[in-house]
Amino acid sequence: MVAGSLFPIYFIDSPEILYTNVTPIPGSGSSPLQVVADSGFKAAYGISWQDTTGDYIGVYTGAAGSEVLKVIIGGGVVSAVPVVIAAHSRVSLRSMTNTSITNGQLTMTFLGQGLGNV
Repeated sequence: MVAGSLFPIYFIDSPEILYTNVTPIPGSGSSPLQVVADSGFKAAYGISWQDTTGDYIGVYTGAAGSEVLKVIIGGGVVSAVPVVIAAHSRVSLRSMTNTSITNGQLTMTFLGQGLGNV
């Protein structure tokens, strides 16, 4: 849980770590990169991230070819943002510019809300 939060916050899963020199994040004109095929049984209510790419990255949900932008993360900072990602969602990423992201690391953790990890 995160101290000082109105509701208990818990981590849904272990962090997703993406090394962009190995797996680039595609530019905005390309199809998004799938990072989670199925988010599982729990909905996420936030994303915590640590970004060393320095770029802004769109987080999308939905089937391939029908992705919907949910939130923009990145920017070279450590931060968190509230966002609802439904259970069993496919999650993918795409740069907010036309250029692929090939430098740095993105670590994302999906956060849930409730009375613990149940």
